[in-house]
Amino acid sequence: MKKIKTSALIGLGALGILFGRKMPGVQVIADEDRIARYSAEPVFCNCEECKFSYVTPAEGRPVDLLLVAVKATVLEQAIQDVAKFVGPDTVILSVLNGITSEEHIETAYPGRTLWSVAIGMDATRSGRTGRTLVFNQAGKIQFGERSGEMTDRVQAVADYLDECGIANEPCGDILYKQWNKLMVNDGLNQAAAAFDLTYGGLCRSAEAQAKMHEAMQEVIRLANLEGVPLPPDNDVRFIDAMMPTFNPDGMPSMRQDVLAKRPTEVEEFAGVVRQRAKKYGMPTPANDFFYTRIREIEAGYDQ
Repeated sequence: MKKIKTSALIGLGALGILFGRKMPGVQVIADEDRIARYSAEPVFCNCEECKFSYVTPAEGRPVDLLLVAVKATVLEQAIQDVAKFVGPDTVILSVLNGITSEEHIETAYPGRTLWSVAIGMDATRSGRTGRTLVFNQAGKIQFGERSGEMTDRVQAVADYLDECGIANEPCGDILYKQWNKLMVNDGLNQAAAAFDLTYGGLCRSAEAQAKMHEAMQEVIRLANLEGVPLPPDNDVRFIDAMMPTFNPDGMPSMRQDVLAKRPTEVEEFAGVVRQRAKKYGMPTPANDFFYTRIREIEAGYDQ
């Protein structure tokens, strides 16, 4: 594959800002109303202003690399909006949470998608429109072919991200990596939202920690049933290694969403786990709890 030179990004939330600010010349795809909102409030990341070029879906031209960083709740609209940016040689990376976005993108644009996952970041958004970002850990993008093959386009993406200064890891086991991230989100993200806690608060709450580990264990069991070999102690290993690195006053994205009264990704976390577990007759009491609680929180937004 040829060297990646041109890029576009859709979704200027935490991950869009975090990675997009490092991509020279990246075009940020947005409709006219959203561009007006973006332009009205500058983007800051760790107190440094980030300059972006905005382009509407109608103005698109094919690019070498397309980064999809929207929330799962608006993925279908994003898939339509990127149409003119996708050419025969475009590579698409999705850094959405969950394990289903690549399937949707690949259906719309066959043969363009690399499976990927963003891990290790602790970014928190603030400001009237969420255009201010603060982080301690910038994280990295793990990606690869669904088959595990190390192809030329995997190498081309790795070379591009290296040049951008974006930490990355080409993977021969990307499905394993995605299920590992689902385990994290299913526990950490949902517990912070359901119990209204920061990272530091999660460390201090025995009740939240117990429910968090229960949900993560459900993902591990489901992954094993799906043929993905997550170790039985995967949850403990992650929490012990990563929680000390997070800003105690920071919080995962789902709690940020509920505080801002935005739709959450609960369908991509508890919803997917509950649905897929039914195939195996596997109970999911912790994910049932999180699903019900987070839906209750969303239902209370207008009260």
